[in-house]
Amino acid sequence: MDKTAYLSVYDKTGVEEFARGLEELGFELYASGSTYKLLAQAGIEAEEVRYSPPVPGAVLKALSGRFPAVSENGVELPRFYVVAANLYPIANIVGQEDFAIGELSNYLDQANSAVLRAAARDFENVVTVCGPVDYGPVLKAFKEAGGLEPGIKKELAAKAWQCLAAYDATVAQYLAETGGLLGDEVVLSLRKVADLEYGENRHQRAAFYALSGARPRGLNAARVLGGAGFNLNHYLDLDTAYELAMEFEELVCAVVKHARPAGLCAAGTPAESLRGALAADPQGAVGGTAAFNRQVDAEAAAALAGAFIESVVAPSYSAEALRTLRAKEGLRVVELAAPVLSPREVQLFSVSGGVLIESRDNRLFSSEPACVTRRKPTDAEARALRLAWRAVKYAKTYAVVLAEGASAIAVSAAESSTYDAVRGAVWKMREKRSILPGAGPLVMAADAALPLKSLQTALACGVTAVIQPGGWQDDADCAALCDSRNVAMLLAGIRHFRH
Repeated sequence: MDKTAYLSVYDKTGVEEFARGLEELGFELYASGSTYKLLAQAGIEAEEVRYSPPVPGAVLKALSGRFPAVSENGVELPRFYVVAANLYPIANIVGQEDFAIGELSNYLDQANSAVLRAAARDFENVVTVCGPVDYGPVLKAFKEAGGLEPGIKKELAAKAWQCLAAYDATVAQYLAETGGLLGDEVVLSLRKVADLEYGENRHQRAAFYALSGARPRGLNAARVLGGAGFNLNHYLDLDTAYELAMEFEELVCAVVKHARPAGLCAAGTPAESLRGALAADPQGAVGGTAAFNRQVDAEAAAALAGAFIESVVAPSYSAEALRTLRAKEGLRVVELAAPVLSPREVQLFSVSGGVLIESRDNRLFSSEPACVTRRKPTDAEARALRLAWRAVKYAKTYAVVLAEGASAIAVSAAESSTYDAVRGAVWKMREKRSILPGAGPLVMAADAALPLKSLQTALACGVTAVIQPGGWQDDADCAALCDSRNVAMLLAGIRHFRH
């Protein structure tokens, strides 16, 4: 083993200690640019390797075993045994709000990218170190064993290739704005945002990742103002609850449990909206997430403090509300501005042997829903139908939402048929009729086209207006049944399956 090392790093964390450790082991050190200056200031002897952009040709020549290799300042370069290099943090740069695409070429690290690639290519003969976390273990192996095992060299090279792949993917994602995620070849670079306490179950590990280089949005931009200890289920609930609340222009509160709506209410104040949402399904809301699309005030915070809610998310909180919520043990308080949706956003599903990718369901309607009955919905029915339709969009398929006035009073989701979904919603509604005062006409929204039998069950419980996607062989018979009962029915022309 030739004790030679080349160091050129953007992240200087630990590099001085690493270089000093190599020096003590008898390594000849070579360094470039700011890394050389840092070592010189620290009194560590190293040869300076100068080169003109974009790449250090002499270093690459030395790594390829072709000699003589001489840098621009006349330094003869040996074949390096250790190469420590890391890249300019392009993900942090392009993720800034004021970053302009015309600046991109100024920040692309072609030099160290080429050096890492060349070193990792010859992993059997070169120890490639691309991160400070590996400095200590490498030095320890040199001191205790006199070198690194072939398997460790291979692992270090794999880290370097992964670093390079993430770097290239970050640039590609920034340029494409995720528009390439349905192309023939898809490369994703993900940056860890947070480790989670556990996944869906306590025995599963989990972490939250964001697209590397993407500007913070959605839960990636959230601020945790109180509480701690998030698991995967908390994030799924926060995502569903907040996106549902943000579908509305009027003030609403959405309560979500296990990524499905338990209650939804639009009222004059945040506190009234919360109480209405909780009343829709008191048992289903236990341990759930409450989302508001307006600032949470003191009255709403007091109501939250008396409810068994694990998380609350809103655009902002009054000072008094924040004090109250922070004092509630176990409550996670999250602040999140309204998400800016991209038309190119995608949804990913992991399946055995691969990944399914689809564009996000960002539409509420494709066009104005068509009334297919003689009677049109009244103004009160129309408002309730739109609320129910938004709620059913976020429920698991098959789903049905019954609404009265400005509240969703029964949500039945994740059934194997629309018939079972209707029966489940009716059962929930009848169980709560004694505690929920009538607030207007009873309406229904279904996320899938209704067979005649499902509609008959709904009308039998007093539904006076219906919205459904349509597009089923029973559409005409359903319209005729509604006409015979003086019921209004809208066909949305779009369905909202959610699995």
